[in-house]
This record gives sequence, structure tokens and C-alpha cells, in this order.
Amino acid sequence: MNFGMLILALLAACVHGIEFSGSYSVVVTRPPIEIKEVAHIPPWGIGYYIPPKSTRMESGLPPEEEEEELKAKNEDGEYYVDAREQDLVVEDVRVGFDRGEEVGVGVQPGMLCVEDERPMGEDGINYCRRLTDEDKKRMERMSKNVVVLTVGSGESDAQTRLLRSAQVFQYTIQVLGDNQGPVADDLKLKLVQEAVAGVAKDHPDRLVLYLDGPDAILAAGPLRVVEEVTRDHEGPGGPVRVLLSADGVCWPDKSLAAKFPKLKVGRRFIDSGAFVGPAEHLHRIFTESAQGEKSLQELFTKLYLKDAVRKKYNIAIDHTNTLFQNLHGATGELELKFAGKEGYLQNTVYTTVPLVIRGNRNSKVMLNSYANYLARAWNPVDGCRECWENMLPIESLEASQFPVVTLAIFIPKPTPFLEEFFVKITAQKYPKERIHLYIHNMEEFHAPMVTEWVDSTGRLYKSLKYITHDAGAKEWHTKNKAIVHTLETGSDFLLVVDSMAHLDNPFAIKLLVEQNRKVVAPMLARPYKPWSNFWGALTSDGFYARSADYVEIVQNEKRGLWNVPFVGNAYMISSKLLADKQRVPSFINKLLEPDMAMCANLREKGVFIHVTNRLDMGHLVSADNFVTKHFRPEMWQLFENRWDWEARYLHENYSSSLVENATIAMPCPDVYWFPLFKERYAQDMIDVNENFGGWSDGSHYDKRLEGGYETVPTVDIHMNQIEYRYEWLEILRAYVQPLQLRVFEGYNNDPPQALMAFTVRYKPDEQPLLRPHHDTSTYTINVALNRPGIDFQGGGCRFVRYNCSVLDTRVGWVLMHPGRLTHLHEGLRVTEGTRYIVVTFVDP
Repeated sequence: MNFGMLILALLAACVHGIEFSGSYSVVVTRPPIEIKEVAHIPPWGIGYYIPPKSTRMESGLPPEEEEEELKAKNEDGEYYVDAREQDLVVEDVRVGFDRGEEVGVGVQPGMLCVEDERPMGEDGINYCRRLTDEDKKRMERMSKNVVVLTVGSGESDAQTRLLRSAQVFQYTIQVLGDNQGPVADDLKLKLVQEAVAGVAKDHPDRLVLYLDGPDAILAAGPLRVVEEVTRDHEGPGGPVRVLLSADGVCWPDKSLAAKFPKLKVGRRFIDSGAFVGPAEHLHRIFTESAQGEKSLQELFTKLYLKDAVRKKYNIAIDHTNTLFQNLHGATGELELKFAGKEGYLQNTVYTTVPLVIRGNRNSKVMLNSYANYLARAWNPVDGCRECWENMLPIESLEASQFPVVTLAIFIPKPTPFLEEFFVKITAQKYPKERIHLYIHNMEEFHAPMVTEWVDSTGRLYKSLKYITHDAGAKEWHTKNKAIVHTLETGSDFLLVVDSMAHLDNPFAIKLLVEQNRKVVAPMLARPYKPWSNFWGALTSDGFYARSADYVEIVQNEKRGLWNVPFVGNAYMISSKLLADKQRVPSFINKLLEPDMAMCANLREKGVFIHVTNRLDMGHLVSADNFVTKHFRPEMWQLFENRWDWEARYLHENYSSSLVENATIAMPCPDVYWFPLFKERYAQDMIDVNENFGGWSDGSHYDKRLEGGYETVPTVDIHMNQIEYRYEWLEILRAYVQPLQLRVFEGYNNDPPQALMAFTVRYKPDEQPLLRPHHDTSTYTINVALNRPGIDFQGGGCRFVRYNCSVLDTRVGWVLMHPGRLTHLHEGLRVTEGTRYIVVTFVDP
């Protein structure tokens, strides 16, 4: 029987329940999975991966119903695997290893297997081999005796992260040295030698995993270390070896490159920044072979290039990143994946799953990005788990016990919707008596509004410092002064908020305080656009680059707490960081704008910068094209800031008319009535026109028209006169046309056109009425801008053919009716006050 037939027989036996010495159980994940090459199934067994409990979703089914059955048939050498269970998040067929855990169905004890080198479960088993009882006991014993050594270079966020990952996977870790600052290479070598000697003396069989510095993360448990250290060509259980991380560059002496063995696959050279081996082996290397070398890199390079020494100590390079992954020059090879709740990096070039991820050279930003997911920081089932660590619980505190916040508001340029910005600041559910206000307004245009808010509301806060536009202070200068002010007032946090950042969530300040990070920003984005207040990655020269997860975070498809290289517009900084003279932020760095300068300085000092979208916090407005020459300039922000424009101006019940089967008001035959604008829009439109003042005289002769003659003249101002034509056409397209489609079915001219769109003014002593007429339009809209019976008396519109009048018009509501033939109409007399309407002849 050839090998392929043997495998078929074994598989068939499993299907029909025949027991071997230790039975295999089957769990398959997605139907159907086709395996075309039988030969790749290893000779030591066939089975399928069973995720640990932490990776299974609760199905509510009895265990016997959760167990999968293997359905296979042999047709032309092909297997077909069927799966019914849909709640396992694993993509391929695998073999599992039951280490005594209760997982519903068991895999044969002693079976350690995964076919395609992905981590299986929380210990990251990633290849197949049948283990003897002796092998199994030895590996489990060794996994409890792995010690991680790293040289301390001062307390840092990176070191805290490394220690956290060690704690997650239950490693023993020692930080060498006084941990007060950078350590020279020769001292580093000495510290490692001494530490290894101490471990070898007390525990000679203990494995030592060395990491050079804190810019690394452990992505799986100690058993993975044992696997790789004891791995031979068939799998774990071979002779113990010393394994060094690999590099694509020979350093520091490039002339030695030719002496390294050439490879068909993998990285040739040594990076001594990470290695692993038995303490006794390493101790012998240091005592027998070290001869005054000045660094670990120099020592291991020398030893590796001597064949006899290399073989004596069984030194190997991790050429294909089975254990160590240096990120520099390799980020294009890596893909973040999940097996259930367990995140891991797969090297797609070598199809390996490295355990130690290092941000060597200039790859620290990429390490930060991967670390957002690894070491159980985030997973697609639970979401962000690290978010809940080290939080500052304030929910149970009295208002007088809340941490003190300096709220620094900056208005660096003309900004639309500043009125709403201050409304949201005022609405924050954080005790005002625990907030020091610090305001810098650089714009004369906003001075009246800011001063009014300061006078009416600013005095309610614990203290107030207001820097006006005429002080001439620069933004970078006043932001640095805000740091000083925070420390002088004894605040616990500094919250910087630029005028473009709207904190829509009234609990935003409280949530940021509770998150309790050195630097944390609320994730804010421009609505409908992939523009936010953070960057997920950087170019080589330190500017914006899009990370793989950027869009998912901005669109809130992934929620959590993210370590990123840049935040702006709104962010909270802990006063502990502000008081740290070595790491205090500064808003000056060459010619960079203030927020970019601050983040560049923080990155250089190793301070992590976070952005959170755990909950919705708010949004950004765009101030890029805010033209303040207009009266009521926010009316012109329809294109640039549609979300804010709609929030201010679009009627709150507008969408009710678009609901299927909605009842549409029809005060006269084929005359329809819809809510379109809020009263705020109507009043602003009146103000804009009156401020412009270029009303026509109501005569037939009109220079604004192509022919110079108006058949049915009114006292009016055209939209193009106030430079509002394109905004009005967009209103027709986006908001009026959907209403038209509801009532005049079968007519759809997209986009609608309008040559005549104008605001009309009726006054008793000017033009009190309009004679009966037809409109030169397919349909006409008429928007009431003020209130009958209050702002004016009389008025209204009468449809002659039907002898039907609309008198009690509603502010912001639009009347829509056919323009030609059927709807002869007239404007009724205004007897007192002034009536304003907007009229548009649509599709003339």
C-alpha cells in the first residue's frame, strides 16, 4: 500500500469510528474545504484543530451536537471535508493538541500538530509531530523554566508593554541593570553574562530568552519557545540548540558578509538583539569563547563563523523567522491574523508564525501598530481588552473628588460652527468646579462670540485665563504655556481642544480621564470622509501614511484603544508626563505645526500616543474653505461640512416625508407641503438678503435677466447675487428632489436645474401682492421664511383653478406644485409687516 492509500485508509477508519492507540476527533470550521494534495498530510497522523474554550463562541448546543463529523470521499485522489459548525473562527483544517483542557472533544494525548504553521490556541503550537511521553514531559517541564532577560534602559511605555506581554503569557522576566538610561554595548554584554551565569548556577536546564531593549513584544506562550529550541527537521524533541534572530543586513562589519553561508531561502545574518538557548549552553559560550568582545553582536558573529564552534554549541540562526521577527525591512511580509481570540503575525514569505516581534531600527511605529492586537490586547470577539487595564475609576467619586482638568481651547483660524462647539463644551458632564479654563483666540472674526461665551459661561469654571486675538501670541507658544498653566494650577490632566474638534459626547472629558493614559485622544473624523485627527502610520520622513487598519478604525468597524504615531485637534495629557522633565511634551520641532511637533517629540522620547474610539466621542469640522466675507457664512458650508450644516439647518422632521407610506400634506390639489428647513435657516436667509440689500425695484425691466424684461416682476434678490447659486442647486438635488420623487412619480430629472431661484419680499408700501400667473417651470417650490400673523398680516398663495388658498404657511416648510398649465396662482395681499419667501422654478 502506498503512502497516499495508507492515509486514505486511516482517514476512513477515523470516519467509521475505528479506534487506534489514542483516537482522533474532528472539528472543522468552514464548509466545504477541499484538500487536493494528500501527500502534504504528515505521516504521523491526521486530525483537525479544536480551539480552546477561549476561542469558541457559545452555540448553546449540547456537546454531542457540537462535535463535527468528518465526511470524506476519494475521487481522483481528492478529499472533501464538510463542516456544519459555523461558530469557530479558524480558516483551515488542522490537527489539535489536547493538553488536558476540557474542549468538548479530545485529540489524542501526545499529538502536537498544526499543518500550515499557524498558532493553535493560546500556546501557539504550530507544526505536527507525534511526541513520546518522554518528549511531552520534557517540553512541559521546560516550558515552566523559560526566563526572559532584557536590559533596562529606563522606565518607558515600551518596557511596560513588554512586561505586560510577559505577564499575559506567564513568563518569568528579569530587567537587567539599574534601568536608569541607555546602556553601552560592552556593559550590556557584561550584564547578560552575569545574568546567564546566575541562572545557569541555580537552574542549568532553564531556557534563557534574551531581548535587547524594550521595543519587543511576546506573542505566544513559553511552550512555543521550547518547540523552536528543540526543533529538528521533523518537529520538536530534537537536541537543544542556541537560536539567534536573523537579519537581512550584515552589521556592524559588512566585510564579513561573504563568510556567512549562502541560503536559497531566508535571512543570512545575525541580529544578537534576540536569542534563546539553555542557560548552561549560553554560560559555556560566554566563559569558554568570549575573548574581550565589546558587544553581543561581535561575539556571536565570531562564534557563528567558526564551523567547529558553531557545531560545538549547536548555534543556529532563525533564518525563516519561526521564532524571532525583526520588523525592519520585513513589514511587507507580515499579515495580522486571528485564530479565534488569539492574534498572531504570520510571515507570508516563509509561512511561519514568529513569537518574538521586535521593532528594530526604525520600525518602532510598525511594532506599535501590531502590538495593538497582539498579547491579547484586542480580538474580533471581545474587542479591546487592553482598554480596561489601568483605568481610573471615578464613577463612585463625589464631584469634589474628580481629578482636576485644565481645558485648553484654541481657535487658531476662522472655524465654522463655533457656536455649536461652545454649546458642546458647556454641555460636558464633568464638574465645572474641577475644570480650569485656558482659552486662546487668534481670530478677530470670532472675538465677539468668544467674549460673549466667556462672559456668560466661562466664569462658571474653577478659573479662567483668556488670551485674546490682539495679544499677537503664536499657537505653539500658547500651547507650551498651557503646560505650565496646568502644572501651576495643580491639574491632573491637560485637555487640548482646537475649535475644529466637536466633543459631541457629553461624557467625553470623563471618558478620557477614566482611560488614564499619558497621551490619549478621542477619535474624531470629518463625517462622510476618511479624514481624522490621527495617523495610523508614517512615511520615512515622518508624515502621514495610511495603516492597514486606518479605515476600519475611522469607520468604527474596529473599536478600541490604539497606539498611533500622531494625534491632533483634541487630546488629553497626564500631568505626570508634563512634570517629567525628560519627557515633557513640547510644541516646537523645527518648522512643524504645533501638534505634529508635539507628536514628533513624544515619539523621539518613546512616549506612546493613543487614540480611542471605544465610544463615539465627536467629530471634526473642516475649516479649510471657510469664507468669512459672507454674512452668516455657515450657510455656505453645505459642501465642506454637510453633517454640521444639516444639524443646524435641515428640519428635524425632514426624513419623515421620505418614509414609505408616509402621509404627505396636500392643502390644495397637487400642492404638497414638506418640512425642509429649521427656523434658523429661514432667519439666516432673511438676514443674508437684507444685509446684501440689492433688492430689485419690482418693475418689468430687470438687467439681471438675459432679455432684460420680467413678465411677472417681484421685489427680489437672486441666489447668484449673494453667491449662493451652487449651494442652492445642491439643496435642490440632495433634499428637494427626493421629496419630488415621492409625489410626482415618473418624473426624474437628475440633477434638477433652476435658472430662477430668488428670495421675494412683500411689504404693504412696496409690493404687497402678485397677480395670477403661471411659472416657467416643470414644478415650483415656495419656502416660507417667516410667520404669518406674527411677522406679517395677510399674504399666502391662492390657486385660482381650484379656488384653494394656503394661508397659514409654516416657517421652513416648502410648498411644491406644478408650474405650467394647471396651477395658475397668485400671491395674496400683505396688509402689515413684511413677508419673505424663497421661490425656485425647477426644470424650466
